[in-house]
Amino acid sequence: MIYRYDGSYPGFLCCVFESFVRKALPLAIEGPEAAQLSFFEGREIPTEAKKAARVEASLAPALGARAEELVHYAFLSGRPEKELLILRFLHMAFARGRGAAWDYAHPDAAPVLDLEKAVRGEAHLLTGFVRFQVTDGMLGAVIRPKNYVLPLLRPHFCGRYPDKDFLIADLTHRTALVYQGSVVDYAELPPDFALPPPDAEEAEYQALWKRFYQTIGIRARYNPTVRRTNCPKRYWACMTELQDER
Repeated sequence: MIYRYDGSYPGFLCCVFESFVRKALPLAIEGPEAAQLSFFEGREIPTEAKKAARVEASLAPALGARAEELVHYAFLSGRPEKELLILRFLHMAFARGRGAAWDYAHPDAAPVLDLEKAVRGEAHLLTGFVRFQVTDGMLGAVIRPKNYVLPLLRPHFCGRYPDKDFLIADLTHRTALVYQGSVVDYAELPPDFALPPPDAEEAEYQALWKRFYQTIGIRARYNPTVRRTNCPKRYWACMTELQDER
């Protein structure tokens, strides 16, 4: 049996509800982007608010706040099989009770803990790697993360720029974090979204930033391996000072 759902977190919780009611794990859980052709029987799992709320309300009381947090963060992962990994963990956790989220040696807990670690790690890196430019009086930035980290970037940048309007566009997940007039929202991006080219003043500031970056570098201590470790190459295309490097 393969579960198919709408890709949302409430939709996933409905898959969890279905699995526990049937007392069986599906072969896979697929979102709307997955291919529909399969030799296995598929079941469409509709998103129902009451079922999702029932599962959500059961997590912390039965498993502890840590397990609830773990599930939330792991679901933000970009790994394709994340849903089935989380579901396996929940079956194990509900059978064992509190403490399951701390069992790093358990084969059903370890993969979910790895998902959480990857999500937190990428969000932490992007708090330093996001590069804004002034666009029509608003700060705009583009990122291409592996994981859906906008909810984790939200408190950092809203706290950092409380009196400025800004937009962070996640091109991987076609979603933007929009902060305008002290109101935060998420918006779906069109397929051809791109920030407008910088005006003359912004272009001058970007050139100054690139020159500053090149000036402070110590060529005698250049170490490309350490550089890629601390600043992975996949982020360079969205960083003003590294866009032209390969």
